[in-house]
Amino acid sequence: MHIFPMRAFLTPLVLLICHLGVAKDIPSEDESSHLQTALHFDIKSELRDLRDMVVLQRAELSRTMTELRDTKTQVEVLKTENSVMGSRLMSSEGQLEALKTENAAILSRVTSTESEVAKLQRENAERPKVAFSTSLGKTGHQGPFNTATTVVYKNIFTNTGEHYNQATAPVRGVYHFSFTMGDFLQSTVMGLSLFKNEHKIIHSGEGGDHQQFRYASNAVILQLEVGDVIFMQLPANYRIYDDSNHRNTFIGILLFPV
Repeated sequence: MHIFPMRAFLTPLVLLICHLGVAKDIPSEDESSHLQTALHFDIKSELRDLRDMVVLQRAELSRTMTELRDTKTQVEVLKTENSVMGSRLMSSEGQLEALKTENAAILSRVTSTESEVAKLQRENAERPKVAFSTSLGKTGHQGPFNTATTVVYKNIFTNTGEHYNQATAPVRGVYHFSFTMGDFLQSTVMGLSLFKNEHKIIHSGEGGDHQQFRYASNAVILQLEVGDVIFMQLPANYRIYDDSNHRNTFIGILLFPV
């Protein structure tokens, strides 16, 4: 708000009064004195009003300046906050991009892992499975015979892959074989041999007049080629015994193909 100088306001006022005085008849001395007194009073009243107005305007201007400074301060604070928020937004956008990149890498690894799992599942499904567990069964004594005899285990506990009854190894690989035997020894000999093709690989047995039941066992890991034959043989003049306790067993497992 503009504040006019006092002189600039009073000069037109005096000229207006003089003009009005000239336009009328020249008053008497008493009238002139009364007019001057009234005019003086009016001027002082106007001056007081103007002074009060100036004081109010100054107070209003001071308050406006204070509000303006507060507004400027708030604007600076908002600018600072906006700058901080902009920095945070940029940082968040960078983190979002980094997370997208990480998620893409994880998705790629998951896809690769799923492909590997599917491949392993296919290979496992296609891989021959060989695992059998057998016993002589309720045969009583078997032997002694005058010549070596191939042992046939008639009781089958497990025959995964149905390869126990086949004559040859179904796949080139590493196999584990084990067997147990038992007999009541009375001046007799018990024993068994494991053969690969025509070659004796391992043997286990015991003889004597123990007058009690005796046991023996053995095991071996072999690498077989397709077509190799594994069988158990009871040597000449040996015997073994089995009953419902399944004392004579023969087990074979394909550990892994090669």
